[in-house]
Amino acid sequence: MPPFLGLLVLGASLLTGCAKSLENPDRLLSDIVAETNSIRAYLKQHKMDSGTVIHPSGMIYRIWEPGDKSDTISLDEIPVVTFKRKLLGQEQIVEASPIPTSFDNRRLRDHILGWQYGLPLITKGGRIELFIPSRLAFSDVGIPGKIPPNAILHCDITLIDIRK
Repeated sequence: MPPFLGLLVLGASLLTGCAKSLENPDRLLSDIVAETNSIRAYLKQHKMDSGTVIHPSGMIYRIWEPGDKSDTISLDEIPVVTFKRKLLGQEQIVEASPIPTSFDNRRLRDHILGWQYGLPLITKGGRIELFIPSRLAFSDVGIPGKIPPNAILHCDITLIDIRK
């Protein structure tokens, strides 16, 4: 099979997969609302709801430090961050990077939607805490061996720098 034909088939299968998840948009919306409500209940129960904001996407966030008030990051720029990521309600850290990372110069558009929505809310030097519904994270796929399918994420991120 010629390489361009393989890419065409791959693209078509990706589009088909995306279409399947949007076959029932009401169900998708109700799933996000349910997860957002679960996050809100968790935060209230643990007295962590003070200062939180619900993003239009359904993600909940708290800005600890807004940053230096410079330009916000765009989807085509590369975030350099330190972060902690865990599953909601669990103390065990799934992943952490106390040393600044750019994820091999990955542009913001190539990160999960929760980060795409959250990081532009702060500027360089800012710190944000994100409570991300699974559909804005790793959805029903997860990351084998690290993050189970349909996991709600709790991320604490400091935006160290923004690279072009």
